[in-house]
Amino acid sequence: MVVASFACGAAHAQTKVVVDPGKKYQLFEGWGTSLCWWAELVGAWSESNYSKLLDVIADPDSGLGYNIFRYNIGGGDQPGHNHLTKGDGGAAVPGYKPTEKGDYDWTADPHQRNVLFGLAKRVKSPIFEAFSNSPPWWMTNSGCVSGGVNGADNLKSDYFDDFADYLSEVAKHFKQEWGITFRTIEPFNEPSAGWWKANGDQEGCGFKNKQSEMIVELGKALKKKGLFPETSVSAADESNIGDALARFNSYSAEARSYMFQVNTHSYSGYDSRGKLYNAAFAADKRVWQSESGPLHRSGDLDITLWMADVILHDLRDMKANAWVDWQLSDPAENWRTIIADHKKQTFSYAPRFYMHAAFSRFIRPGSRIIDSDNSNTLAAVREDSSLVLVVLNTGSSDAKYTFDLSKFESIGKKVKVHRFTLPAALKADSDIDVSGNSFAVTAKAQSIVTMVIENAKGGACIASEIIPYVKIHNGSWNEATEVKVNPGDSLVIGPHPWEGGRWTWKGPNDFYYLGREVRFKDMQWQSSGVYTGTYVNSYGCESSVEIKVIVDDPAHPYVEPEKPDSNKTVLNPQISLGKVFVIKNRGDLIISVPRQSVQLSIYDMQGELLMRRQVYGGAMIPVEHLGQKPYVVKITAAGKNVYQKIFR
Repeated sequence: MVVASFACGAAHAQTKVVVDPGKKYQLFEGWGTSLCWWAELVGAWSESNYSKLLDVIADPDSGLGYNIFRYNIGGGDQPGHNHLTKGDGGAAVPGYKPTEKGDYDWTADPHQRNVLFGLAKRVKSPIFEAFSNSPPWWMTNSGCVSGGVNGADNLKSDYFDDFADYLSEVAKHFKQEWGITFRTIEPFNEPSAGWWKANGDQEGCGFKNKQSEMIVELGKALKKKGLFPETSVSAADESNIGDALARFNSYSAEARSYMFQVNTHSYSGYDSRGKLYNAAFAADKRVWQSESGPLHRSGDLDITLWMADVILHDLRDMKANAWVDWQLSDPAENWRTIIADHKKQTFSYAPRFYMHAAFSRFIRPGSRIIDSDNSNTLAAVREDSSLVLVVLNTGSSDAKYTFDLSKFESIGKKVKVHRFTLPAALKADSDIDVSGNSFAVTAKAQSIVTMVIENAKGGACIASEIIPYVKIHNGSWNEATEVKVNPGDSLVIGPHPWEGGRWTWKGPNDFYYLGREVRFKDMQWQSSGVYTGTYVNSYGCESSVEIKVIVDDPAHPYVEPEKPDSNKTVLNPQISLGKVFVIKNRGDLIISVPRQSVQLSIYDMQGELLMRRQVYGGAMIPVEHLGQKPYVVKITAAGKNVYQKIFR
C-alpha cells in the first residue's frame, strides 16, 4: 500500500521546502517500458503506422522521451498449447529455439523486433535490457512455459547451463547480427511469487530456489562468449520490493560479481524501498524499478495520481536509477498510457500519458536526483544545469509551497511552470519569479506541478563523521584507531555509520574489501599494517579512517611504512596492479597491460558508473568528455581491485 505516502489533503499553511544540491543521490538513467506484449501486436502494423507511435514514445519534447526498452526473450511454448491469451494474444511470445535438438530460428518474433529496431533508430543513447519470463518449454519440468505444477520451480535441475546458453546466444546474435547490445539480461520474472502455473494465460517460471546458481551460469556463459562485462546480469524482478531485498541479500559473492544491477517491480513492499537502496548501494550496484502498475492498488484515489505517487516515491525513497513501465499500451484501462486500436492501427492517449510526460519530459537521462525535504516533492539537476522540481498534490485542497534555493551558489531568476491536471492535460503556465533565492507556488488539488529553473549550480557536500570501532575475538567493542593482537587472534573492524552508504577497505598485501565490517581470522604478522576505510554516504560525500593493526610477533616486528613527501606534487597520478599501469595524461588514460586482460571502471564521486571497458595489452582511453570533476578509476585483474582518485 502507498496510502501513507500520499499528500495531505488539507494544506492551509505555506509549506517550506529546502532544496539541497549538496546532497546528491542517484544518477538517473531514464524512463522506459517493456516491449512485450504490446510490441508483438504493434509490430505487426504497417511500418508507416507503427512509426507514428514510435515517434511519440521517443520524442522528449512532445512525447514521452523514453530511452530504456526491455526486450522479452520468449521461451516459446510446446506445440499444441494455445493458452497464452493475455494482452489480446500478445503474450504468446515466440522463442528462438523451438526444439531441443533443432537449430535456432532467427526469423522468430519479427514484430517485437520491428519495434525494438525502430526505437533504436529514434532514441539517442538507448539502453536495452533483455528479460525472460520462462525458459523454452523443453527445459521446463511441466513442459509448459506458463509455469510449473502448483507453481513449483519449473526449470529442470540439469538445464541451468542450457538456459544460460540460450539467453546468451540470443544476446550474442542480437549484437553481432542486428547491432543491438543488451546492457543487462534478466533471467527471472517475479520468480518467488508462486503464481506461475501450468496452462496459464502468460509465460512465467517459478524460480524461488537456486537464483544464485542461475546468475552464475548466465554470467559464465556471457563471459565465455565475450559479452561480459558489456552485458551483465540483472536480478531478480521480484513483484514485491521486500522479496527483491531478501533475494539480493541471499546471493553469493560469485553471483554478485556478474551483477551490476538490482531489478525490482514496485507493485508492493513499499516499506522496503530504502532498505533495498541501502543494500544495493553498499554492494556497488544500481537499482532499477523495472516494472510497475496498479496490481495491488488500494483506496479510491484516481489511478493516474496513484501511479504518479508510485513514481515519485520510487525515485525519492528507493533512489531508482531508472523507472520502467510494465507495458505502455495495455488492454486494461487502469494499466495503459497509450490506447492502441490494433484493427485500425491507430492510437490515442490515456490520462497516464500526460502524467508520465510531466516527469519524463523534464527529468531527463543524466539528471542527478538531489535532496528536497518534503515527501511530496522531487528535485533533480539536469546535465544542462537546470533544476527540475516536481510537486504532487493528491489531496482535495490546494497546497501552497515556498521553495528555499539558498543552498545553490547560483540560480536562475525565472521558474518555467507546467501543470498536469485531471482528466488529461499537461500545459505550460505563467513563469514565476525567483526572489531572494526562493519562490512560492500553489499546487492545485489533484494535480502535478513541474518547474524548471536554469543555471542551478553549486552546493556544499558534507561528509559523514566516522567513529572507528574494533574488537578482538568476541570481546567488547573499543573505539580506537590502533589495535594490537597476538598471532592467531581474530579481529573485527566495524566503524560507524553502520547503515546506508558504501564502505571500501584497502590494506597491506593488496587487501581489498567491499563492506563495513572487516573480519580477520588467525591473524599473522603479514596482516600488520594500516587499513584505510573509505565511506561514501548516501548523498555522495566521502570520508575515510585509518586503523593501524599490529600483530605482536617478536620474530617479525612491525615496521612503520615510509610516509610520502607531502611537498612533492604528483602531476600524473598512477595506479599499479602487478604489471598493470594506468596513467592520466591530459585528456586520456593510458593503459599498460602486458599479456593480461583487466576491467577498467570509472566512477564519479557519488559512486555512479561512468564508463566500463575491457582492456588487453594496452590502450588509450579518452576521458575528456567526463568533464572537469574528479573521478575514481577502478582496475580489476586476477581477482584483485585497485582504486585511484583522479583529479582533473
